[in-house]
Amino acid sequence: MKTFRFVWAAALLAVSTSAFSSCQNNIPSPTPGTPGTPGTPSTPATAIPDALVGTWYAENNASPLTTNWNQGTFQGSPGFAEFRTMVFTKNGTGAEEYHSDVYTSGTDVEQRLCKMTGTLEYDASATPARLTFHAQSGTVRVFSNKYAGYKESPIVAADVAKYKLTWSQPQASTFATSPNHLTANLLDGATAVAVKYKQVPGTGITNPNVGNGLYDNPPATGTYVKIGSQYFPTATIGNHVWMTVNYVGSGGLNDARYPQHGTYYKFMDLNQVTIPAGWRIPTRQDYVALLASQGLTLDMWDATDPSDVPSKRKLGQLMAPSVWATQDGYATNSSGFTALPGDYRSANAIGNGIGSNCRLWTSSKDANNTPLGFQIFQIVGDTYAAIATYPIGAIPQCLPVRLVRDK
Repeated sequence: MKTFRFVWAAALLAVSTSAFSSCQNNIPSPTPGTPGTPGTPSTPATAIPDALVGTWYAENNASPLTTNWNQGTFQGSPGFAEFRTMVFTKNGTGAEEYHSDVYTSGTDVEQRLCKMTGTLEYDASATPARLTFHAQSGTVRVFSNKYAGYKESPIVAADVAKYKLTWSQPQASTFATSPNHLTANLLDGATAVAVKYKQVPGTGITNPNVGNGLYDNPPATGTYVKIGSQYFPTATIGNHVWMTVNYVGSGGLNDARYPQHGTYYKFMDLNQVTIPAGWRIPTRQDYVALLASQGLTLDMWDATDPSDVPSKRKLGQLMAPSVWATQDGYATNSSGFTALPGDYRSANAIGNGIGSNCRLWTSSKDANNTPLGFQIFQIVGDTYAAIATYPIGAIPQCLPVRLVRDK
């Protein structure tokens, strides 16, 4: 992947001179640029989403390369494994990118660790959104089995100007109780490589704003509840007032492809949800009452009848139309609840039921202290609602959440 590798060609220009200390004599004058410090190229800089701010390093790396740089040590291996660390800043200036590689020739082994500094440009209008790192300067350290320590040199300005990394569809979790990850597709020409990075603890923004723009203004019609700076639509159904969209906030996972699905939370992180006075995360009984308002009851398996046509028609009164995989005509949303088939997420997986499964947390647990969720499942020929258990394992599932209050 030439985009990822060319820096080393630039580095060689800087370190191949026999008199290493005089390598700067071979470096062309930096391209002047304003604004910025004299001699620094002017590159685009924009603010980036709060969730992306922080220090991120490739998931397969033992530690961030910033640690190696600060300690004067090396981390990397031959081959195409990604050894990369990025320092993403909120305002897009003073960003850093580190990467390493190993080259062998006969008995000679060279290990190269590069630090690039520059700016970030976030393009939310692109489909999908893109984050680009533009280099302004660079330094390479070369470790070798032929000498102790390392040799350091600037990277030639002409090659720095060519160095650019673009991540397509970057999105990051904002968990409060576990490590966060950033996923994206790293573009190399026409090739997109799926990448995943871990966040260095303590480098992100506390209480990040992760609003997706859908609820920045009050709805044109109907009622709503204001939470922070967001306006969430509501509807009166039976004896309760329900939020009719999935909650969006910090402390969980967001999927930029489906902003309407809201934020996915682990059960243990539901305390990160901002709950206005009088409102609550629905209990099991609240969802039982919701079904009862449409003339539905749960059987001994805590589910509605999946094959009964009248039951499916009643359940369709809670389901958003036109977004479910099976267009059987039952989803009318006449209640206004607007159940969405967003399925679940986890730190390492995406549910395969998008378009067919709606899952929402309750605040309740069963007799075995296992969290409970409300769900509407649509499978071939059958549609049903149920209250189901969600055991807490090593990689717990993340579900969206609604809020409710008494009428």
